[in-house]
Amino acid sequence: MSTIIRAATSAEFLSLVPHLLGCTPVRSLVLVPFVGSRTLGALRADLPVEGDTDDLDRIASTLIGLVCKVSHVDALAVVVYTDDPVGTTPRPHAALIDALLSRADICGLELRDALAVGPDGWTSYLDDAGARPHAEPAPVGGPDHPLDADQFVRAELPELGLLRTEHLARVGLELENGLADTWSASAATAALHLSDPCVLFEDLVDAEPDPDDVPRLAGMLWALQRPALRDVALTQWATDLPTGDRALDAQLAFLDGDPIDEDLAETLLGEGEVPDVRRLTRGLDVCRHVAAAAPPALRPGPLAAAAWLSWALGRSTHAGTYAAHARAIDDEHGLAGIVLALVAGQRLPEWAFRREPPVAAATSPAGTGWSRGYPGR
Repeated sequence: MSTIIRAATSAEFLSLVPHLLGCTPVRSLVLVPFVGSRTLGALRADLPVEGDTDDLDRIASTLIGLVCKVSHVDALAVVVYTDDPVGTTPRPHAALIDALLSRADICGLELRDALAVGPDGWTSYLDDAGARPHAEPAPVGGPDHPLDADQFVRAELPELGLLRTEHLARVGLELENGLADTWSASAATAALHLSDPCVLFEDLVDAEPDPDDVPRLAGMLWALQRPALRDVALTQWATDLPTGDRALDAQLAFLDGDPIDEDLAETLLGEGEVPDVRRLTRGLDVCRHVAAAAPPALRPGPLAAAAWLSWALGRSTHAGTYAAHARAIDDEHGLAGIVLALVAGQRLPEWAFRREPPVAAATSPAGTGWSRGYPGR
């Protein structure tokens, strides 16, 4: 879903930028690609260290190259969010802006604006005026779409309460131990749900996660610890239930030496059909709840799954955070390592650059990752 930007002034434009990301970015570079008067969202990257000019041309080439991958893009605006005062001469990060604008010009992109936001206000790189007063965020989206304080908020796991976490941890450990004769009623119910894992995966994305539904969440925890079932869940959440059934059959056939169907493999590589954002977001919520309630030894599975889902949604900062947490527990975890490599390589799924349907808002570290967003993150 593209967005028509109706901003007569730079101040009005600045008031809209946080809504494109779903957060008020800090220490960030934001590039807003345009197709005519419409923007498809915003790309956010961490600011490089001020004064470190050795890699500016490389960074600028990479970032503008990513902007150029957005379908039909013909213009962009650039915004720097910094902790430094912006009413100074030279402007903070002026060398980075020069490198970006030079590369944009080479690529034939029209420059709509180049702005900086700091503690003393905002200013333009295109004139000599000092700092102007901060622009108030525009009231976009209403109370259902509040802005996050910064790009890191959504990477925090939910607080579920001690009793809930203890209950799920206990049931999860029962399933891991595999001693069915001593299972509690919750563990037995969880095992029943796992008799048809694709139905379990679908039930969990049909509604908001219920922290009191311990059997389903414990079953999900067990599944996410097993790469084959985890990949089925991720594929199903990125597609639909019939594709999940196909993915499960393919994983079973793979054990007998058969290759995985190409379209199923493409989905996990971010090269398939554009996913339903709602399903990916629900799956991410499930994994975050499961990770929050799991005992530390069992967290790498749900954390790595949350990392991939964040990456699939374009939230590279969150993806890297979850993957790093998983690797801190299991330094050889495969999926977590893959996601960290994707983030470090500034790789987003190919569907992040297509116009319809929208990919949810995202955050990412510059030089190590990227992000894309749209209103209603």
